[in-house]
Amino acid sequence: MFKVLTLIFLGLGAFASNLNVVQGEIKAHTEVFGDSKIDPSTKQIKADLTIDDSIESIKGKVYFETLSLISETKDRDSHMYELLNEPKYKTISFTISNVKKTEENYEINGTLTLNGVSKPVVAKTIINQENNSVALSGGFSINLTDYEMKPPKLLFLTVRNQIDISYNIELKK
Repeated sequence: MFKVLTLIFLGLGAFASNLNVVQGEIKAHTEVFGDSKIDPSTKQIKADLTIDDSIESIKGKVYFETLSLISETKDRDSHMYELLNEPKYKTISFTISNVKKTEENYEINGTLTLNGVSKPVVAKTIINQENNSVALSGGFSINLTDYEMKPPKLLFLTVRNQIDISYNIELKK
């Protein structure tokens, strides 16, 4: 009986395909009240994702090295890395638990791990699948305080607590 169950589980996994990142970008946006915006981004995205027979079957993790986040204001990047508690937490990741079709597009439910804190997140996403390619485009917002980070103050200026995250990722089977 054990051999039969093992063969069934191995057979089910045989239909899953790995999805590899071809290209993409993840951007974060916040503002310094009374001053300017802060828009770090990374194109150094990695993924351990699988897909079976449908878009709704996508599972796995998308992640990047914290130090790959770079903004247009390089002198503020060191403050950002300090806030993100790097080098203790070298990566930021999003683990996909399920993908759900909505009337307009999709919702990706998952867990964002940032600063060593993991919280559930729902990302509104446009997903296009064509042949062996899958393109994800969407976003969500988080608060720094939800991830045990205090919005920094720069002299008399305060960074906004809310961070808006957007992404465009092209994957290939």
